[in-house]
Amino acid sequence: MLSETQLSEIRNYLLSKKLPIDILIEVNDHFVSQTSDLQREENLSFEEAFEKTKLSWDKELKPYWRGNLNLEDISDFMVKTNKEIDKTNLFFALKFSTIPTLLIFIIAFNFKAETFGYLTLSIVFGLTFYTLIKYFSHYQDFKLAKKFKKYVLTLHQHSVFIFLIIFSPLLNIYTRLIDNPEKYQKIITFQSDKPIFIEIVFVFMSFYLIIFGIFYSLSAQKNYLNQIEKVKPFLKYL
Repeated sequence: MLSETQLSEIRNYLLSKKLPIDILIEVNDHFVSQTSDLQREENLSFEEAFEKTKLSWDKELKPYWRGNLNLEDISDFMVKTNKEIDKTNLFFALKFSTIPTLLIFIIAFNFKAETFGYLTLSIVFGLTFYTLIKYFSHYQDFKLAKKFKKYVLTLHQHSVFIFLIIFSPLLNIYTRLIDNPEKYQKIITFQSDKPIFIEIVFVFMSFYLIIFGIFYSLSAQKNYLNQIEKVKPFLKYL
């Protein structure tokens, strides 16, 4: 059983590695367990066991420049974790953004232009406001990332605000659908006088990317809130 002083030494070492706190907590558990096992199985002192544990994790935790456009030094462990998080949010967004996008196309084929415009805006703005409501309903939790800005509490915090980026294209679509919904309905339903492939793709991607950004943020929010609950007990050490 490690003493509080020894546990503090492990925590401080991992904090020096600039790990996001949620990941640090998981790695900390491995360090504690591995150090305790080495003490017991190899009859080592804490200092010897801890040093041996650090060496076993050195390659995973050691940051270095990877020779790309990102000039920041980053460890193999963090690269792997970043990829897993991006993949989780990406798949969530791809999965759930397809349904509302298809619904917009179904509406375009089955309703009058004015109704198409209002229903499409209702879908897009409804999703946007839901994202905002979810954010503000958990504002105190999201505010922790700013309060402890010296640290990264979880990598998910960087994607929470992606939905804010869509406000400019969202207002653009709002104006166009209010002014001339018939034009965009004809483009989507291939009834335009001169259907241009690039124009069709542009309209489709405009809707899809806005909805994709919303669901990417929703995934990040959900994962952030899950991780921040694990982080809260650790905040007293920061």
